[in-house]
Amino acid sequence: MLLLGVVTALCQYPPQGGQQGPPSQRGMRGQFRGTFGTITAISGDTIKLKTMDGKEATVKVTSETQFRHEGKPGSKLSDFKVGDTVFVAGEPSADNTWTARMIGSRGPGGPGGRMMMDPADMGKKFILGEVMKIDGVKLTIKRPDGVEQVIEVDDDTSFRNMRRESITLDDVKVGERVAGRGEVKNGVFVPTVLMVGLPEGRMFGGPGGPPPNAPR
Repeated sequence: MLLLGVVTALCQYPPQGGQQGPPSQRGMRGQFRGTFGTITAISGDTIKLKTMDGKEATVKVTSETQFRHEGKPGSKLSDFKVGDTVFVAGEPSADNTWTARMIGSRGPGGPGGRMMMDPADMGKKFILGEVMKIDGVKLTIKRPDGVEQVIEVDDDTSFRNMRRESITLDDVKVGERVAGRGEVKNGVFVPTVLMVGLPEGRMFGGPGGPPPNAPR
């Protein structure tokens, strides 16, 4: 998922200026499991999601599940509705069913909530996937939904590795997993920042990594 937790919060990265990267996910790295997607149905204590890769996930709510609707602690399941984009922290089973410890939806940013990325914005406001080809300043990215998209970097694109160190386009290799935010210019997505070297299993829909805005 959300790689459902990407890559920690892309929205928290400064566009330019060499500022620090996003806050670290204290105590969560290598431990968090979660998924990310859009609610398609809510029935009793069960939520159905359409995840970034187009698959269906089932989320089970228990008496211990915590909710953060729009980033607000103390929320309830009834605050969520079909169409909401949510992240789920919890434990997965083989049939893509999750027992939720926490369910949250996008917040307004700032205290109590962080911006989350909408799957519908893939390739428009952010990019995520594996580098399949590099041709000058153009990179072909295979996204989690199976689409291969050509993006283009420019002089304003900032590159960072997973240690948050500045790198260059020459450091990007075919086969590496990348994620970044940006915008479409002249019909082509241009990343403002591109994170390079996401670990395997940290892509959206998988159980191995945190969503872009995993709780601390």
